[in-house]
Amino acid sequence: MSLHITYEVEACAAILLACRLADEITINAENAAFITTLRSRNIFIGHDLMELLETAERHFNEAGSPEALIHAAAGAIRDQTRLPLFYHCLDVILANGLVTPHEHKVVQYLKVKLKIEEEAAWKGMEVLMEKNKL
Repeated sequence: MSLHITYEVEACAAILLACRLADEITINAENAAFITTLRSRNIFIGHDLMELLETAERHFNEAGSPEALIHAAAGAIRDQTRLPLFYHCLDVILANGLVTPHEHKVVQYLKVKLKIEEEAAWKGMEVLMEKNKL
């Protein structure tokens, strides 16, 4: 049986983790954007951070790859959550200042799975690239 995440909070955490784990260069370094998002965004408030992380990691281990985890979680994301989640994912991916080939592939896959229009994706990328120059 294939993994299928149905609870939106868990799905968002799983997708963010998939983006975090797509970085094959700084995989063991802290990613402040990832942790800050899980601690501060409205969808996660009231949920235990460690429990969310443990659940997302279990889902990742079952899925086996960032793309498979995104596939398993994308269906649980409501329309109004898709674009904000995509932008937070970009922030996580851009946090170290580099976009690896695998991260680029994950962004493209995520864009399709969350039904993000090309123009909206590029606008977000431009803003976050500027933000990360500081």
